[in-house]
Amino acid sequence: MTRLEAWREVLAQTFVPLEATPLGEEAAFHGRVQAAPVADLQLSIVSGSGQVVRRTRRLVEHAAADLYKVGVQLRGRGLVEQDGRVAELAPGDLAVYDTARPYELVFERDFEMLVLVVPRRRLVSRAPGLDGLTAVTISGARGSGALTSSLLRGLDPRTARQGAEAVYLSDAAVDLVAACLAGCSDSRGAAPGADAVVLAARRYIEDHLADPALSPAEVATAVHMSLRHLQKLFERRGSTITGGIRELRLERCWHDLADPRLAHRPVAAVAASWGLVDAAQFSRAFRARYGTTPRAHRADLTARDG
Repeated sequence: MTRLEAWREVLAQTFVPLEATPLGEEAAFHGRVQAAPVADLQLSIVSGSGQVVRRTRRLVEHAAADLYKVGVQLRGRGLVEQDGRVAELAPGDLAVYDTARPYELVFERDFEMLVLVVPRRRLVSRAPGLDGLTAVTISGARGSGALTSSLLRGLDPRTARQGAEAVYLSDAAVDLVAACLAGCSDSRGAAPGADAVVLAARRYIEDHLADPALSPAEVATAVHMSLRHLQKLFERRGSTITGGIRELRLERCWHDLADPRLAHRPVAAVAASWGLVDAAQFSRAFRARYGTTPRAHRADLTARDG
């Protein structure tokens, strides 16, 4: 296996399958990745010589991924191209791109980039019109971009973060990224329309998750729209109202079970506090979503902290 082939394998194992092409002599090509989880996110520092990295349509079709990446330029300069837009990144700047669609990264010389990988479900409820904000330069020198850039650059994938610390850091990172995207949306004059309706519906869901009787019909009434129309808006974004409620409830339970301050609360009580009153059904849904049982998830985090 050549050095370039080994590098492509590292990228695929760390992120998603990608093509990498050196900009210069292949003999001088080099690359390195340092990665670590932060709760259900992944933080990596990628460095190397000049190269073009592509997520082609063929790779998207053969290796689907439901993830967003947030790239923060640490050293050198880079370009992020997606959806007909190009983000030019100087050190400190950041941009978001979607692994479910083709994209291209260009680094003309040696570079270093921090990459935060975020599951789609963590961002779609917080950032309206996200598909229209990929490959947009977010300045790391001012506003929420400066806060986000500073937080992410302060995280080190070589330092393990577990338990409650990792959960809180993951929440802070996602919230700040969403704030950056909201600022971009405002500055670009994005029209509200359907995105605003879906965002309002998701906010209503978040505010009423603890109510076990929360229903799609109630959500539709709250945003002054017919249930059928609201369902269609969710479906166009690859989701359903019922699925959105379930995902958010499971996410809240995942976080609470990881919080050592709530270790005294029975698993069933944690689930019920988020509207999941059928303990057996909750356990099955949790396992289907996260690949482990609620009790095993809590025990695993307790063992790591110990």
